[in-house]
This record gives sequence, structure tokens and C-alpha cells, in this order.
Amino acid sequence: MSATSGQTLSLPATLTAATPIPARRWIISARVDQLLILLTPLLAVPTILVLNSPWVGVQAQTISLIVTAFFATGHHLPGLIRAYGDPELFQRFRWRFLLAPPLILVAYFPLYNYHFDLYRLIILAWATWHGLMQLYGFVRIYDAKVGSVSKATAKWDWLVCLCGFIAPQVLRPDKLSDALQHWYSSGGPWIPHDALTAIRWGCLAISIIALIGFAVNYVHQWRRGPRPNPLKLLMLVSGIGTWWFAMLYIENLLLGVALFDICHDVQYLAIVWLFNCRRVDANPQLSGFMRYVFRRGMVLLYLGLITAYGAIALVGPLVADGTISRLFYGILFTSTILHYYYDGFIWKVRESVNQQSLGLNQNGSQSTARPVMVGRLSHFLKWSPAIVGLGLLFATDALDPPLSTDRKEELIQRYVQSLMGTPQLPPNEEDRSWLYSQFEQTQYIAAAIPTDRTAQLRAAILLANFGRNDEAVARLNTILQEHPDDRDAHMAMGEIQRYRGNLDQASASFEAALLHAKTARDRSVANLKLGEIDLVRNDHASAKAKFEQAQADDPELAAALDEIREGGPTRDASP
Repeated sequence: MSATSGQTLSLPATLTAATPIPARRWIISARVDQLLILLTPLLAVPTILVLNSPWVGVQAQTISLIVTAFFATGHHLPGLIRAYGDPELFQRFRWRFLLAPPLILVAYFPLYNYHFDLYRLIILAWATWHGLMQLYGFVRIYDAKVGSVSKATAKWDWLVCLCGFIAPQVLRPDKLSDALQHWYSSGGPWIPHDALTAIRWGCLAISIIALIGFAVNYVHQWRRGPRPNPLKLLMLVSGIGTWWFAMLYIENLLLGVALFDICHDVQYLAIVWLFNCRRVDANPQLSGFMRYVFRRGMVLLYLGLITAYGAIALVGPLVADGTISRLFYGILFTSTILHYYYDGFIWKVRESVNQQSLGLNQNGSQSTARPVMVGRLSHFLKWSPAIVGLGLLFATDALDPPLSTDRKEELIQRYVQSLMGTPQLPPNEEDRSWLYSQFEQTQYIAAAIPTDRTAQLRAAILLANFGRNDEAVARLNTILQEHPDDRDAHMAMGEIQRYRGNLDQASASFEAALLHAKTARDRSVANLKLGEIDLVRNDHASAKAKFEQAQADDPELAAALDEIREGGPTRDASP
């Protein structure tokens, strides 16, 4: 919940520092706040780690899919209910609520079809902003509960939240590599290596300065009064600490994001439930649906509706029909962007209605609001660069369609995620041009972020597919010297050595990959490659044993193994 949406928390004159404030530091209650807001990570972290542990064995992809559906997507619903179920709010922002959904849905298709990297960059950047602003909103609400509404304090709180969310993403190599890949593929200018290094260290330095400034201001406010709410310290440690843990400790990025999403979404659902219940009690003009759902005893219905809405995210991956699947992905994208967009203005704490429903506006006073037309003009001017930019981009696509996302994905699977064996670039000039740009970007990112194994592996595979095998082997050796348990690097090395005719070295690499395999799929691919080498050596007994082991781990290999035994084409298996 982006409770302040970037606005400094400003309360009415009746809630200034000179006014006595009831000594109630909690948003809901001591027990509920601790369980669902402040200490949520103490439940989420062990749950995720146990589920993904070898004892339980739930894959990170499965956990991520479940969290995306029933938490990340599901928690969009309460905000949408308020946007379209609160007559006063709907009347105030009527045109935003009416125009935004169809415009975003229409924009999804050209973005996905031709500019997938820009699509991903928008989601990643806005998701980060949304997460840090929700934390900032909670922090300011806790301070407002005790009358600590200093503008200086609000600015230091915001800066700490900003640095706390951006710094770990800049410091995590694979996260930074992904961001750079999306940036360059979207047409962003090249960032020199030295500048990138300066940005990373500068971000860390600014974070330390922000933390020191926050501490000095906290001590000053504590002595001067009104004293800040100590619960906000726990909120900051909980929120930022969970994000740093997810980014810098959890190796699998999908798992780390899922872990943070659970905490973020549970906090959002708790405070929106409280808000809407109080809003219903205070306003009899609200819709019958809102009055029915947001009342005592209906928590299970509330959670059931959220779960049902979250199921939208499961449809896209499960539906075989591409058109229907793409439509549901479009609905999911629209829901996500609407959630980020609406939360930027419907929950502002400076609004008297929101203060009242959060238990802040104790005397029922009204805050000063800007004239409606001024607010509309300001809002339009703020978003006009994005609207104009996307409009020009889509107009250019109509006149000269770029390479489609589906075609780019085919090229990535063939040239970036698997080894060709011999250099064989696509005959189409447009395909080759795009592939050359990918090669350049990948090598540049690998050189800029040498600690990212995934970037190094992608660079090695592309080097091999462009016929530069010696450079590819050198890069893979560097990876394996630092990470001898890297299964993917062993597989890539084995493939290169195999098509170079070095069967002993290839076999040793595939054996190492098998030793470090973590999934049945990984074991199956390694055994398949070892069986193929045994066939070349005419060791049919060993080949049969390897193929049987591969098929045991992946029963779908049966048809491909029959072709191999008959001397036909081998199955393409990415490293």
C-alpha cells in the first residue's frame, strides 16, 4: 500500500505537534500489528526456506507461481474494490478509473509483442517503487500515530526506504545484469564500466549517509519532541531487512522475490481490510458489496475473493491456446499496472478521508485539498511524457514493425541458451542484426559484472556459437575455477569439447555436471549426453544404461532416445 505516494505526510492543524495525541502507537492492535505487519518475515522466511529445502523439495518455480497468483495478483483486488466501490472516490477520479484499464490493456499487446524488455523494465522499476513506498507509508503512519509529523523526519524516512530498496539490487550481480539487459535491449545508452562501478559504490555510500542522517534526526526528534514512534524502527528493520535478505542471501532470485512478496502482500491486505472496514462504518453511502464484505466476521470471504482473483495468474501458463493465454497475460499486466498506478493516489495519508479511516484524524477536521482542475492538470502533465513516448513508439511499430518477441525468444533459445556445435547464423538480415546486438550486449555486461555467473555463461555460449571456442573455453574455465560446482558451466564445457572431438574431456565435464545436478531434469540431460558419447565410442551397454537413467528422470525422452539409438538426430538440450 503506497500510503503516501511520494507525498510528505502532512496532517491538519488539529494534529500538529502542539496537540495532545492519544498514546496509541499501533495501527490495528499490538497483536495484529506484530503478526501481520511488523514481524511477518518471522513466519514467511522459515516457511519458504523449509518448502524449498531438500526435505520438502518444492521447486522455486512452483513457489514463485503460487505466490504470484495467490499473493501478488490476489492482493490487487482490495484496492480495485475501493476504487470502483467507493462512490466519493470514484466521482473524484472518474476519468482515471474509466480510461486507465482499457488503455493499459491495449498498450500491453505492442509492448509484449515487440518490446518485451521495455515491458519487463517498466514492471521491475515500478514494482521497486511500489514496494519502497508501501514501507514508507507504514513508517509515516506509525509516526503520525504519536504526532511525529516533522517534514525533515519524513524526508529522512523516505531516503532510507529509497536506498534500502535500490542498493541491494545494484549490489546483487544477477539482478543488475538483468536490469542492464532490459535497459540496453530497450534502446538505453551504454553505461561505461567505470561509471557502472561508480554507481554501485556511490549507491552504497549514499545509503550509509542516509542511515547516519536518519539516526541523527531520530535522536534530535527524540530529545526535542514529539518523539518518533519506536515501532517505525522495527518496521524499517523488518521491511528493509527482509528485502536485503531476499536479494543478497537467497541465491535463487525467484525465491527471494517470492519471499518478500508474501510479507509485502500480507501487510497490504491487513491494512486495507482495516481501512475499508472503518470506511464502511463511517460512510453509509458506500456500495452494498463493500458494506457486505468489509464487516466483522467476513474475513474468510475477503480472503476467498482474493484467492479467486489471484487464480487469474494461473490461467496463462496452463492454457494451451496461445491467443487465450496471451489475453490472460494481458489482464494480469493490466491488473498489476492498475494496482501500482491507483495506489499512487487513492491511499494518500494527507487526505482527510484516509486519515480518518486510519485512525489519524481524531477531530474530524478537513485537510486542505488542491482544486480539482489543478490536480487533474498536474496529474496529466506528470504522465504526459510516458503517454507521448509510448504513443510515438507504437506509431513507429505500425509503420516499420520490429522483430517480434516470439522470434527473439526463438533466437535466444537457439543461440544464447544452447550450443549450436558449428557457427551457423540465421540467413535473415534482421535476425542476424538483432543477434549481433545481443552478442555485443552480452559480452559488455559480462565484462562489466564479472561476478555474475549467468552473464558469464551466456557470454561463453554466444562466443562458442559465433565460432570463438577458445575464448568460450577460457571464460568457462574462469567460472569453474571460482565455482567448481556450477552444473551449467560443466554442461557447456562438455558440449564444446564434444563437438571439438575431445570425448574424454567432454565425458569428464558431463560427469561433473551429473555430480552437481540438483533436479531430475538436470540429471536426465547429463545422462543423455553421456549416453551419446558412449554410442560414439561403440560402448552400447554403457549407453543403454545411461539412456535408461535419463528416461527414468524424464519419461518424455522415450521418442528422442529411440531416434538416437537408430542413429537419428539428437535431442536439443540446453546447458
